[in-house]
Amino acid sequence: MTTPPICVRDRLAGSLRVDRSTLIDLVISVVRDHCRLVETGVDVGASTRLFGRDGLLDSLGLVSVVVEVEQRLSDLGISLMDDRAMSQERSPFRSPETLADYILTLLSEHPRC
Repeated sequence: MTTPPICVRDRLAGSLRVDRSTLIDLVISVVRDHCRLVETGVDVGASTRLFGRDGLLDSLGLVSVVVEVEQRLSDLGISLMDDRAMSQERSPFRSPETLADYILTLLSEHPRC
């Protein structure tokens, strides 16, 4: 599924484009940093299960990863761990790609350009 990039305004860079692929790469990078999986040889990909049965992260690990993703996206002004995310029938925290899709959904609801 190819989605067009979302335009967001950044106070330093003017406007910039955020696309699904970039967000997936960001989440994968944060997960790898958190788990130090690169050194252990475990591969993290777009569809890697992050949380739940057979997930890489426990609840504390998930919170740490989501907080780090929020910090790296701080200029976008979004909150990932809110009531909306927690009340969804299908968690947006299942994999890097589902988290990226959730971020894009939040951004598309509040265009910034």
